Formats: sequence, C-alpha cells, structure tokens
Amino acid sequence: MKIAVIGAGAWGTAFSMHLAKKGLKPLVWVYEKELYDILKKERVNTYYLPSFILPEEIQFTTNLEDVYSWSDNIVIATPSFALRTIIAQFSQNLVNKHVLILTKGLEVKSHLRMSEVVKEVVGNDFNIAVLSGPSFAKEVAERLFTLVVVASKNKELASYFQKLIHDEDLRVYTSEDIIGVELGGAMKNVMAIGAGIIQGMHLGTNTQAAFVTRALAEIKRLGKVLGAQEVTFMGLSGIGDLILTSYGGLSRNRWFGMELAKGRKPDEILNSQNVAVEGYYTTRAAFAFSQHLNVEMPITKELYKIIYEGKDIGSSLKDIKKRSLKEERE
Repeated sequence: MKIAVIGAGAWGTAFSMHLAKKGLKPLVWVYEKELYDILKKERVNTYYLPSFILPEEIQFTTNLEDVYSWSDNIVIATPSFALRTIIAQFSQNLVNKHVLILTKGLEVKSHLRMSEVVKEVVGNDFNIAVLSGPSFAKEVAERLFTLVVVASKNKELASYFQKLIHDEDLRVYTSEDIIGVELGGAMKNVMAIGAGIIQGMHLGTNTQAAFVTRALAEIKRLGKVLGAQEVTFMGLSGIGDLILTSYGGLSRNRWFGMELAKGRKPDEILNSQNVAVEGYYTTRAAFAFSQHLNVEMPITKELYKIIYEGKDIGSSLKDIKKRSLKEERE
C-alpha cells in the first residue's frame, strides 16, 4: 500500500522508516531542494536525522502534486508555522483523503490546533486524525519500543490508522478526545522549555518534580475550558509526552530552555541550528489564548515574558515563588 508523507524533518523521516518496515511504500515530500538531492543520492537525511540509511521503499519528491496523486492516505509532518501555507496549496485534493497529522502545536495568530487549521483550510474534519505521545524521532528510527495514540472525532478513522501503523515496536492506542490529545502534544513543548531552564540553572530535582506537576495542572486547566477530557492528560499525550520532552536528552525544547538559562537570546539560539523548536511558537500562541479565555496559566505567562519580552529568568522565578497561597486542586 502507498502512503504519502508531507515533511522530511526528523519525525517525518523516522515515521516513513517505520511505515517502510511495515511493508508500506512511502512517498516523502521534501521542502529543501538541497536535501532532496542528498536523499536521492545518499539516502541519508543529513539535515534532520543523520546516521540512518533509509529503506529503498521510501521515495522522495519536491512536487506537492505528486503527494495527493500517490495515495489516499496523507501524513502531515510539517512544522506548525508552515502547516497552513503548505496545505493551502492543495486543499481541494485533501477533501476525500485519510489525513493523519503528526505536527504538534498551536497556530500563533489563530490559536487553532493543527487539526483545526487543516479543517479551516480543507472545509471539513471528518477524515482528520492526529498522532501524539512520547516519541522521539531518533528512537523510533532505532526501533526502540514506543507507545503513541491516534485521536479523531471519526472513531473508524482512528481505528483505521491504528491498524495501519501498529506493530511490535510501535504500539498504537486510539482516542476520540482529539482536543485533549492535541493540546497535550502542543503544551508539553512549552513546559519542556521551563524544565530546561530549571535544569540549566541547577535548581534541583525537588524543583523539577514540582514544576512538571504544576505544568500538568496548568495544561489540564486549559483543556477543561476547551472541552477536553481530563483523563486524556493522564495518558500518552499528556503526562507521557510531558515527561519525555521535559527530561529526555533528545528534546529540542528542553535544550532551548537550557540555552536560555545560559543567558543566550532566543533568536540567537534558534538561528544556531536548523530544526524547529515548536515550544517557541506555541508559547506565544498559548499565552495569548489563555489571556483571551481568562485561564490562569502562570508558567506559560512567565515563559512568554522570558522569551518574548526579555524578562530576567531570576525575576520570573521570584514572581512564581511569591504567588498567593492556593489549594492544590486549584
């Protein structure tokens, strides 16, 4: 069976490797012409996932028209900031496709989840599913045992992708709570920046444990307002992904926070490497969203001030410590 993957970043590449192992025939759309040439010649993604020889079953293209003519199954693995622009180029051709979104984030201007962006561009969301969970691309490429969840309003579609993707190395669960699954996957990137700051400032494991606990409470608070199921945040796309991204050595968002703790400026950090730090964009969207919804999110607020307003990290820590007394369930 053929399957198309839009995006040749680390996750899109690793996921394509998994699909090829499953016996599928992925066609991967590559944005960078230079990377396309390297992939065709060397079959190694030197930009985003080096050290892996890609299976012969994987083919590559730089033409989006090839994507929708290749298969009825479309996997989207673009950075969140590029999703709308790319999908808009062939939105009419997605109407009757089975769409699986790997991208995690919130759109900066609209605050929409990724499935909502695709729905707005395409016109319906009945054939849209999302995949999330604790899944570093490198470890998936190495075939290390990984658990993920596929969510969709269309229960049959979630089951369809579950059967298509699942194997002994990548166990797939399903969920109908697409709001909770997407929100958990997006917000963990924000919180991982905070965890990186704590690590970079050597504030100790007591602080790390307290941080991730209150980070989860903050995500659940936003989820409740948006109609997510609380139990979802205790699952793979909630606490699972939050732990991985906050403490895992491969986390780009955690690394970004650690670099901030060294006193480096956000733009300087981002310009020093060629991979997307999704938490950078989602922090801005989540803060604006929380203000609009009047949801108290002190961690997100302080991270926004550090990243976008240049607030001193030490001052943010003092302000967090001075917050008024509350019951834990608040």
